[in-house]
Amino acid sequence: MALNAYEPPGTKWLETIPGQLFLYSAHLDLRVAGYPSIRVIGVKRGTLPPSTLFCTIWYREHGRTRSLSVEALISRIWLDEWGGTADSYTGILVNCQLPLDGAMRYPLRVYVGTSPCYENASHSLTTRSEFNDESPVGRMTRRQFTLCIKGLDFDDDISHKLIAFVELHRILGAQLFYFYVFNVHENVLKVLRLYERSNVVRWFALDLPGDLPNEKTARRSFFSEDIWTKRRMELIPYNHCFYENLHRSEFVVPIDIDEAIVPTRRRTWHELLMDERAKLGKSFKDFASYSVRNAYFFPELQNKSQTDRPAGSLDEEELRRSSVEHPDYLDTMRTASISPEGDSVKSFVSTRRALTVHNHYALTTLNPSTRRAHHLDSNDVLKHHHRACDSRHLDCDLLMEDVKIDESALRYADELKTRMKIALADLDALP
Repeated sequence: MALNAYEPPGTKWLETIPGQLFLYSAHLDLRVAGYPSIRVIGVKRGTLPPSTLFCTIWYREHGRTRSLSVEALISRIWLDEWGGTADSYTGILVNCQLPLDGAMRYPLRVYVGTSPCYENASHSLTTRSEFNDESPVGRMTRRQFTLCIKGLDFDDDISHKLIAFVELHRILGAQLFYFYVFNVHENVLKVLRLYERSNVVRWFALDLPGDLPNEKTARRSFFSEDIWTKRRMELIPYNHCFYENLHRSEFVVPIDIDEAIVPTRRRTWHELLMDERAKLGKSFKDFASYSVRNAYFFPELQNKSQTDRPAGSLDEEELRRSSVEHPDYLDTMRTASISPEGDSVKSFVSTRRALTVHNHYALTTLNPSTRRAHHLDSNDVLKHHHRACDSRHLDCDLLMEDVKIDESALRYADELKTRMKIALADLDALP
């Protein structure tokens, strides 16, 4: 099935050094006053050539297209201590510094490679920018929260769960969702298209660079055997989402569809972070991300109605009714043990202070003096993780020895169910 995805220019891989350098997207970054730059997200394989790499940038001046070259500065979207082999595929961020005289206000395209003054503009990336003479940076309207959801890749029909995920997070404060899609059930695509029509969701067909497998079965097999390449490739959509929203959102939140960040004392994320600003005062701006600790709501712990049956045994109407009345996000039994700080956290990542993004927090910061992460008090907020316990990575028996009731999500139940019913009706009305 063809993916009719929302695909702005520059979301297909551009190979510029054969077998070694692959570019994904390019974004204008005007956050540092007087030092405009283009940030290019890409992937390298192994060690890049020892010679200098160059950015060739095309721009308009006095009605003509001109170009110039500057040295490309490369940084990895990965930490050395996490390991990797000599020929590993690893995400990179390329910095292309623009002239300081302001002559190049709105660059059009960029190429990164070994050749200075590269001439083939058709083999380059479009520079993503929200700015023009009518919409300068100082007048941009910012939303507060954009969610980033990494590459979806499964055959199950989770369309009802996806509606619950979107609607709960809209209640919490999310205004825009970026979904990245490898392969999903056609009903899941239908849900994405439904929300795309109302500008709640943007979604992107995703593939892998170089000789990494893109056929569904081969890719899944490869990722199951090479978890570290899978982890490195997950950072590409997260950083694309971050830079797409650099001047449009205050925070991006990398998150999975089996998770929800739920405040315990406040109703919304806005109220939660306003409280944190009041606690920290001026030091609030010393951090690039604000992390929330993890608690497991294993399905094995839940005491749902005895009329509930496995999804495969329900007819369509029963499945619909069950998905509305008993969404996983309203589960109330969790492990008493909370994951340590830094372990399995999810974060509100500041678009003003982060440079690159990891699954769990800001990976690097725009200003070296900024600290990567501040952990919010677990009495104020938890990340609810609704997943089956995986004994390969967790001590399930130990975790499930000590459980507690947590009803913090139930205050959203009535509004969530109402929203789900409306969304399902809208879904039925789609052609």
